[in-house]
Amino acid sequence: MDTIRILVVDDHQVVREGLRRMLELEEDMEVVGEAAEAKEVFAQVELLSPEIILMDIKMPGMDGIELTRQLKEKHPACNVIMLTLYDEYLTQAIEAGAVGYLLKYIKREELIRAIRAVHQGLSPLDLSLSPDRLAELAAPPESKQRLYLSERELAILHLIADGATTKEIADQLFLSQASVKRSIGLVFEKLGVRNRSEAVSEAYKRRLI
Repeated sequence: MDTIRILVVDDHQVVREGLRRMLELEEDMEVVGEAAEAKEVFAQVELLSPEIILMDIKMPGMDGIELTRQLKEKHPACNVIMLTLYDEYLTQAIEAGAVGYLLKYIKREELIRAIRAVHQGLSPLDLSLSPDRLAELAAPPESKQRLYLSERELAILHLIADGATTKEIADQLFLSQASVKRSIGLVFEKLGVRNRSEAVSEAYKRRLI
C-alpha cells in the first residue's frame, strides 16, 4: 500500500497536532511536516515533497488562497485540500488551484475518505457546503465572475466605498500612499473598471461589500 505524504498547514498548533495524531492512525498516511505560515510552507514543500497539503485559509500574512495559487505555480503536482471554517471562499479556492474544499467540522472518516480520493486523482467537495456555493462552482465558466481579491485589496475596496481618500486609506491601513495607489490599480484591473465609482458599483454587484 502506497503511503500518502501529507503536509498540514494551519496557524494553530493545536489544530496541526490534532490532525497529525488523527491522520497517522491510518496505515496509508504519513504527516511529513507542519507549517504555520507561507515561508514555512514553501520550505517544507521543497524539502519534503508532500503529495497532499491540508491548507487553512485564514492565516497571518499570506492567506491560504494566495498561498495555494503561488504553490501551484511553482509546484503544479501539489494537491491542495482546503480545510477551513468558512464556506464562502469555495470558488476562489478552486480557481487558485485547490482540488478539494472541506469544512473543519466534517467527520474524521469523511476527511480520510477525501484525502484518499485526492490521492487517487479525484476532487472531493464537502457536502455540507451551502447549495448556493456548490451551484456557483458548478456554473459554466462564462457565467462565473472570476475574481480573487486579497484581504488588503478587500479592505481598500471597503474604504473606497466609504469615501476614503488615498491618504486616509494609507493612514488607516498603515501603508504608504504609493502602495495604496498600486493596490487600487490592481482592484480596478480585477474588477474591470476605470474609476472608484465604477469599482464600488461593481463590488456591490459581486457582493464583495
